[in-house]
Amino acid sequence: MAYLGAARNISAAAAPNARDVRDFDIAFITDVHIERGKIAVSKFGKTIAEINSLKPTFVWDMGDMSLYPKSGKVYLDCIKQFRMPFYACPGNHDIALYDTNPRRLFNDSFGPAYYSFDFGGVHFITIDGNKVVERQGKNTIDASLDPRQIAWLKADLQAVPQQTPIICGVHIPIVSTYIKRRGGGAFPGDFPIAPQFNESRAEELINLLAQHNVKLVLQGHAHENERTTVKGIEFVSSISVCGCWWRSGEGFERGVDNVPRGYRIIEVRAGRISHRYVSSCESKVDSRGEFSGLDNPIIAAKSTPIVFNCYDAPNGSTAKARIDSGPWTPMQPYTEKGGYVKMQMPHHFSLRADTTALVGGKHRLTAHVTWPDGTIVIESANFTVAT
Repeated sequence: MAYLGAARNISAAAAPNARDVRDFDIAFITDVHIERGKIAVSKFGKTIAEINSLKPTFVWDMGDMSLYPKSGKVYLDCIKQFRMPFYACPGNHDIALYDTNPRRLFNDSFGPAYYSFDFGGVHFITIDGNKVVERQGKNTIDASLDPRQIAWLKADLQAVPQQTPIICGVHIPIVSTYIKRRGGGAFPGDFPIAPQFNESRAEELINLLAQHNVKLVLQGHAHENERTTVKGIEFVSSISVCGCWWRSGEGFERGVDNVPRGYRIIEVRAGRISHRYVSSCESKVDSRGEFSGLDNPIIAAKSTPIVFNCYDAPNGSTAKARIDSGPWTPMQPYTEKGGYVKMQMPHHFSLRADTTALVGGKHRLTAHVTWPDGTIVIESANFTVAT
């Protein structure tokens, strides 16, 4: 097992002829939160075995491993199970707020907190967006890059050949509607308000990245899937490995957007970059979305609520639905609040259907979602009208 966060090129560890590699996969994981104890270790171990079976070239962890409090050794023991090189990015839960070197454990375990490397004709950049600041007498994390890292990032980007595609990784999202949808409120219980890049800092980074051949920015932190394209760059917040902090115990675990917990596979084929969400282990599903509220018979009504969660639909997707072979009816973005953190969630669509003409018994409901890139997702489910 190689810990290669400090390396600038993985060719020596991963493949002797890495310069000739053009087709490869990466496993992108984030927000494991190993501090949740035995259930976290057990379920994460099973996900590691699953990823090993897919044989990606390397694993890229986008943070909130929870090296603190006192969880670093447990996490490092877990990732020894990976059979491929491992890269890491610090999350806000990997920073010691009151240490003279807040990244001491991260640096000792993985090397620099921000770095870059080349593999298979692609340039990879890990950005550290965590800055320790004092607010109201307490240290906390502010989402920003200090001037030294900004200067480094500018120089690093400038040195990349214009035709080389670039993938960036950062823990706290640069682009996301998360805080707006959440209403700026705190998590329930002891969870603090999540740090987020403010508009001016996000704009500075977006403008810098847009000057270069950046194709994809991978983000963690939000425990949900959200995909937004800005200035030709796709910013992808990806589902957490831990779902909602392993709250479901041994059972089926979901993120804050009700997406089954999992990770993302990045596919590089001759310089072309794509990616896909993968649900994991006990939370594995075959579908690309699901309807809610259909488990019990519905009472026919003029306005029956229908909600469809298209797990990885990018922002800007459109949806429609129909019952049996009836007409297609447009669905609207679902704006009500729900889920573990009681907020509006992305990639959910809703309509109010007139079901009064349906006879009692079984019926078929179908959703048709069109992504901005033309991808079509069609999923169906049976439901029953009460007699």
